[in-house]
Amino acid sequence: MNLLLLLLWIPASDTNAVRQHGDWNQHSFRYAIAGSMATHEDGAALEHEFTGTGISVRLGGNNVPAYGPPNLGTLVARVDEGKPITIHPRSSAREVVLADNLKPGRHKVRIEHRNDGDQAGCRIEGFRVWGDPRGSLAFQLNGDEEAFFVDARAILRRGNTVVRNSIVRNWLSGRCSMTGLSPGKYTLEIRAAGWQTALRNDIEIRPGETTEIDPIYLPREDSTIIHRFRFPALNRPAIRQPGASFRARFLGYNAEINHVELIRRVGPAVISRRVEFTEDKNAGHYYDREVVVRIPDDMPTGLYDLNVQITGGRRTGTSRSPRSVHIVRGWPEDPVVVTFGHLDTSGQYQAEYLGRIADMANLMGADLVLQSTSVNPAYISGALARLDVPHITNFGNHQFYGHEKWYGDPVNLIDFGPNLAILNYGHLWFDRDSIAKADRLLAGRSNANMRIINAFESNAPKDFLNRHQIRLIHDAHGLGKKVSIIEGTETTRVGKVNSVSFRVIRFQNNRVVTATYNGHETSPIPFARDAKSPLSIAHSSPNTGTSRQIISTISNQLLDAYPNGRVTWVLPRGNYQVSGGRLESSYPSDNGKYSIVTARVDIPSKAVTTVAVAPSR
Repeated sequence: MNLLLLLLWIPASDTNAVRQHGDWNQHSFRYAIAGSMATHEDGAALEHEFTGTGISVRLGGNNVPAYGPPNLGTLVARVDEGKPITIHPRSSAREVVLADNLKPGRHKVRIEHRNDGDQAGCRIEGFRVWGDPRGSLAFQLNGDEEAFFVDARAILRRGNTVVRNSIVRNWLSGRCSMTGLSPGKYTLEIRAAGWQTALRNDIEIRPGETTEIDPIYLPREDSTIIHRFRFPALNRPAIRQPGASFRARFLGYNAEINHVELIRRVGPAVISRRVEFTEDKNAGHYYDREVVVRIPDDMPTGLYDLNVQITGGRRTGTSRSPRSVHIVRGWPEDPVVVTFGHLDTSGQYQAEYLGRIADMANLMGADLVLQSTSVNPAYISGALARLDVPHITNFGNHQFYGHEKWYGDPVNLIDFGPNLAILNYGHLWFDRDSIAKADRLLAGRSNANMRIINAFESNAPKDFLNRHQIRLIHDAHGLGKKVSIIEGTETTRVGKVNSVSFRVIRFQNNRVVTATYNGHETSPIPFARDAKSPLSIAHSSPNTGTSRQIISTISNQLLDAYPNGRVTWVLPRGNYQVSGGRLESSYPSDNGKYSIVTARVDIPSKAVTTVAVAPSR
């Protein structure tokens, strides 16, 4: 095959192909999908000799606010003796065409970094080279919560073939581009965790041209939008059994409260109930209203959105708190808690990794997920919207300010039944006011047999830990041995070892019995960002409500077993039985079209297990 017809990718770090002048260093921005070569030196340059008719450069991403200044220098590129091209990394797209329609043969590109006054810095991932007629695609990408919107995944298809799958967007400018594309018609899909997916069809790419499509704007996913609600909400859920009640506070001003509704969505199936409520008028103030909600005795289990419909002038509408009410049949005597921290979830690629951990937590049958030292709440809330259980999150030294919009006060307490209380503590332990608040919260849970803390750092005062008989403190930013009993206390400290792993913590008799992988003293479950999930499930038929019989194959490549894992199916309405597992629940959808069936299954280590669901005989 003629090499000139191939699209070649040359990493900037390839010293055999790319010559460096000046001070360049390999750099990977907070677990970015690809590394880059970075410099702050005025006049530092990269040179590459190539055979082809066109070339583009791909820039590294700009630092986001939680991590420091972006790329503020200027790049000047020249191909052969052609006209110099000036690129401003702070405003350009991440892919820029440097030359096209060159004469076939050997050429040289030189790209030089220059200081822009007292501002400097650039990152270069590499070069794309082509030898046949090619075009480019460019567009503007923006969305709701723009201050938190960093980047997105762009998937470009030609028919059913994926031609390009990459992270796009300069968060400072919203500009996106994809270069070196063969002429023809394409479909573009844009994904960002927490935002709605966008599709654009019939995009025509022409040789030697840049096709600029209409700007794309991504609304937020409903599962991440807390609308006019105080509590319950993310980080402060109501966890209740059927027949119990909880308080809900929302912004209703002087409107009429029409109804209160709990809604759960599982694929195409919807389970909802309009629930009884009584307004506590003494608790309301100005815009705020507060109601006591009673959960029906026949309420199916699961994680629900809470909606309050009100009417009254311009206040007419729905106050909404997604995934804020968790219904359970019984309280876990020996909870299973999945934990992780400091995953540096700043953008889309990092959020995809977090989403895969969430899928494994569901399959492991976790009762609760604890996350410490988070970064970007917009992507985190999107990635963790796939969890079937509540998650509790705090934000630490790399936080995006404004995370309270999603996750509320950094110091709060969640009750998981009468015996388990979780303090979420997102401040440093020298903050006396925060400790005093935590003291008051835990003092009100003196009857709980098990009190645990999801913390930013582990160095809580020992008298505080002893006073409240804390059984576990989970953190992701502390010194010392990562799994140990804190000296002078009965508290087990479980911390992060690295940013590419997670843990399963198991309790017995109100104490931590295991928090490590394969019996190791401190190790978490190994899971690299670019690795396939070591625990996964595949279905013989689509799990979308169209198949009456599904065989689900669970592959566990890990050395640990996971007893009492959880599998959920959406099936046509009917009565079902499970083989290879234990039927836990079966509920019809609102429209009577589907049944949502959940089973528990024991997942052995290093094994492939099958569990099947079929109509009852």
